[in-house]
Amino acid sequence: MPESHTRSGSRTFAAVVTAVLVLALCAGIAGPAQARIVPARATYAGAIEPFAAYQGQRSCSPTPKPGVVDLSRRLLKAFPSTRSLGIVRACSVGGQSEHKEGRAFDWGVSAKSPTGRAQVAKFVAWLAKADKYGNRYAMARRLGIQYVIWNRKIWGSYAATAGWRKYSGANPHTDHVHISFTWAGARKQTSFWTGKVGKVNAAPPSIPTVPTVPAVPSTPGAPKPRPTVPPPPPTGGAKPTTLPPRNQPAPAAALLPGPPLTDETVTLGGAAAGVVTTGALVAGQQYLIEASGTWQYGNKPGMVSDAECSTATTDATWRRDRSVHSWDPTNDHLDLYVDGQDLFSEPDTDSGGRCDTATHTYRYLYTAGRTGRVPFESWDPTPANDNSGALSIRILSWSPGDDMTMVVPASAGAGVTSPGTLTAGSTYVVTVSGAVDAGAGVTADAECSVTTGDPVWRRDRAADPANPAAHRLNVLVDKQDKVFDAVTDDGTGCNTTDHTYRLVLKPTSTKTINLRVDDPAPADDGGALTVRIVRVVQPSGVETVSLDTAKPGAVSARTYLAGGRLKVTATGTYTYAPGISADAECTATTGSWAPKRSGLPGATGTDPADVLVNGLLQTWAPVTGGSCDAVGHSYTVFVIPVKTGPLSFAVADLNLADNVGTVTLSVEPVA
Repeated sequence: MPESHTRSGSRTFAAVVTAVLVLALCAGIAGPAQARIVPARATYAGAIEPFAAYQGQRSCSPTPKPGVVDLSRRLLKAFPSTRSLGIVRACSVGGQSEHKEGRAFDWGVSAKSPTGRAQVAKFVAWLAKADKYGNRYAMARRLGIQYVIWNRKIWGSYAATAGWRKYSGANPHTDHVHISFTWAGARKQTSFWTGKVGKVNAAPPSIPTVPTVPAVPSTPGAPKPRPTVPPPPPTGGAKPTTLPPRNQPAPAAALLPGPPLTDETVTLGGAAAGVVTTGALVAGQQYLIEASGTWQYGNKPGMVSDAECSTATTDATWRRDRSVHSWDPTNDHLDLYVDGQDLFSEPDTDSGGRCDTATHTYRYLYTAGRTGRVPFESWDPTPANDNSGALSIRILSWSPGDDMTMVVPASAGAGVTSPGTLTAGSTYVVTVSGAVDAGAGVTADAECSVTTGDPVWRRDRAADPANPAAHRLNVLVDKQDKVFDAVTDDGTGCNTTDHTYRLVLKPTSTKTINLRVDDPAPADDGGALTVRIVRVVQPSGVETVSLDTAKPGAVSARTYLAGGRLKVTATGTYTYAPGISADAECTATTGSWAPKRSGLPGATGTDPADVLVNGLLQTWAPVTGGSCDAVGHSYTVFVIPVKTGPLSFAVADLNLADNVGTVTLSVEPVA
């Protein structure tokens, strides 16, 4: 974990840079704007390092590494009024820190000074700027920087899309900028210096541990360095523990091979040393990690933790960054680790707060640093023999899903996440089928519900009778109420036949989606809904649909995009009523075909017997010209659907029982 620091909040990198630059310009500061950080090379090729994963301190090697020294000199030359607060730190001082491996530089700049703020803004803008090849955060990636802390904010390459996040560590970093490097960057083995793409996510080198030495000479009355190992157990009859304390999780020396992981769930017991996935992650690939549940890190009341937050015997409030040792207050114990990395990029809590006290579910977007089966561990630095409970951890490959099926139990308070991503700008149809027991005599589907006291399916039924304005029991998408259309509508907006509903989504960003039954008390719910998510593209070629005029209608097998232009052709005749023939546009009572004939039995609207498209009357044009095609009975019309979905066809007739015959329709997308 960076510098034993805490992590929270989120704000885009660009927004912070822009805001600081604006403040600097308003203050009339010209010096920093003229300063220039000189790169090591005049030009760079398009190839660039990937975003670096987090590489925490694992060894004691307190010698300045050449890449860190080089950047520090460039910064001090570009901004002569700033200063160096050092690169290395003695291994006996404080908690985990890349300073102890010579991989971090503390750049002395004051956040209280407008000049200092402008200088840092210049630097972070330089790090974040896209190069001429469109590579975002180009200099940060070429340098091999893994994170930066400044003025109560932290930005990490491993969570670049989250931007600058709130930082609540003990040191607010208002008098300096902390810049941490990967091993490749620290050793000058990245394209910033060499012009060749460096292995920023390679395993750290093997470095012998240097014996620890005091950071400063001991003086009378000076505070002693805080120990980095647990103190001996108290005397006076204290019973020894049966298991040794746990060290902070570290990356395994090597990862085992396995089949590519796409969607896997593992269980991490509180007393377990760890759990390893069956499938293998691929270096550079992104994965969504969902961790839920709680575990006890001791046998005393209140010693409960989830993947990110915990309570204590003397503090029942759920908090992040809790230390279980009074002598080690800045360490962040009890968190979930993957491959030795604390999942500290600000997780999306299911409840929306900093801690999820309802379902204890957290979601992280994780970029694999290397390929192989990865271990998951929770860091309890105390012996684990009194631990219990477990976390359920689902790992999803962040890859497109064009046709996904999932089951959503009504009792899943945190919902179920799609097994693949929806691509920004694409169109998807979400189909939800089935009904569930919502408890207390209530049955619900995606949009409607019925109760034992009110056996009529209704929309917008409140789960709480005392709060009828609360719209509950329908399906939420990403915790938002979406309106599903009934595939078969009985006139009330509900589908009381097979309880199937459709929703069209067009996401603006590439993401997974989460679906759940909106029941505030899901514990007593039963059953599950079946969900299918299909990516829709405008089909090509001709689709044929047969309309039996004696039935309520027919629906196309294909789904057509809203706004797309379709050519629809209707061919054939049928008996509309005894003595009356009809086609898509015209009717004949005495052998003479005429359009828009009025006064026919069972007529709807002004165009009886016409073929409707999506429930709307059309002006059909005879293929042969004129007003009616009395020979081939073939007509065309151009339709632009206002909603994505299949096309429906029917005839304008209230009495279908006396109809005989079929009209054949062909649908063809056109430019």
